[in-house]
Amino acid sequence: MKHLVITSNRRAFAAVALCIVFFCATTASLGQNLSDQIDALLKTPGLNHGLQGIMIRSLKTGQVLYEHNAENLMIPASNFKLLVSSTIIEQLGPDFTYKTEVYTSGNVKNGVLNGDVILKGGGDPTLLTADITELAKQFKAVGISRVKGDVIVDDSMFDNQRLGDGWCWDDFPYYYSAEISALNLNRNTIDVFVYPGKEVGAKAVVKLVPEIDYMTIDNTATTGAAGSEKTISVDRALGQNTIRVNGSIPLGQNVTRREAPITMEEPALFAGCVFAAELAKQGVSASGSVKAGKVPADAKLVCTHVSPPLSKILPMLNKPSDNLIAEVFLKTLGAVVKGKGSTQSGADVEREFFSKIGMNMEELCIVDGSGLSRLNYVSPHNLVTLLSYMYSSKNSKIFIDSLPIAGVDGSLTYRMRGTIAQNNVHAKTGFVSRVSSLSGFVNTKSGEPIVFSIMMNHHLCPSSVAMGVQDKICEALAEMP
Repeated sequence: MKHLVITSNRRAFAAVALCIVFFCATTASLGQNLSDQIDALLKTPGLNHGLQGIMIRSLKTGQVLYEHNAENLMIPASNFKLLVSSTIIEQLGPDFTYKTEVYTSGNVKNGVLNGDVILKGGGDPTLLTADITELAKQFKAVGISRVKGDVIVDDSMFDNQRLGDGWCWDDFPYYYSAEISALNLNRNTIDVFVYPGKEVGAKAVVKLVPEIDYMTIDNTATTGAAGSEKTISVDRALGQNTIRVNGSIPLGQNVTRREAPITMEEPALFAGCVFAAELAKQGVSASGSVKAGKVPADAKLVCTHVSPPLSKILPMLNKPSDNLIAEVFLKTLGAVVKGKGSTQSGADVEREFFSKIGMNMEELCIVDGSGLSRLNYVSPHNLVTLLSYMYSSKNSKIFIDSLPIAGVDGSLTYRMRGTIAQNNVHAKTGFVSRVSSLSGFVNTKSGEPIVFSIMMNHHLCPSSVAMGVQDKICEALAEMP
């Protein structure tokens, strides 16, 4: 009988082969275990009759660890913000800034401007009243104390489509549906405060901040007995700049609390009214009115406000999931890259970028920048492709740091707390009615980076249940060796 003789080289080869077999078996076992866990979670009551799309991939090996309907078109909700935030940081760079400028037309004599003052928007989504105040101070400092003409607002950098296609009309009064403009102020909202009157039955007191005459108030709210239930509701009449306040507020409830930030029609004119008011506070009077227009070719630049760089604005978008910033970013891409500040032009820039990095254009439909529209579609596969690219991008740290961190900040502040996923998962949330999504990054116990996209549509369970399943999947990934 012949005996098998294994030389040292053969022994080494055999050992390696055994290791490979063991590794493959272990990997398969881990993969099967993960698949079993996720499959069981997807049978959660209320989810099982909906549509779920998931893709999970190792960023170390490229191996797909789990997929389920990964190439299906899904409604993404705010996961769509991953598209515009990645495109803008790649196309315009982290140092890109917005400029809001003040011009004058006509001539100045003895402190009197015989012409107009023009406030030109450059798209800045971070502009606040304090910035307008500073511009008014700079304007005063050049020696002008009176404007004989009008206060003109120029938001021509963007087109005049103020709302996204497919947005729900009953959301229009609220901050997450603010109108889109190249001249934005205070996220294109006005703060509403409600206080009780001096006695039971008296009309409630309503205060707007900033206090200007751009909005009107329809106040039917009353003062209730001390200790009674507070039933105040605040909204805006559709298509009007009329704020409606209804309900009752208990006597003695004088705690200063903002009831709601309410949107307005034509926010550029609102910004112009605030600018005119701030000029007046600085002792600069204007004879005319606030109007829409464009900067004349022969106008003189007087002063400029520069926004924070894009690297600082990106977290303002992704961590709280700010819809206005997302929509402004999309039109900015169109304006800067294509010369036309429209949603469609911005979407064209996105598609060109996505095509270059290997995303499947048949698994994508772009309608807006924020994901507020239910007419947007993208596959988990495409989101994983995009996130994988961004992980190795030169802008990787800026991009990933802009995402909410589980149990720490943004829209993930209260999720996955006290688990291994806390302070580990960096991901973008997404929610509209019957839609919940979570896509981003997590590290395993050994530090292996994982990219994932979990998208859930048409579920009948509360959103908290869908989010709980997403969290459990992330925890399972973080528990992997």
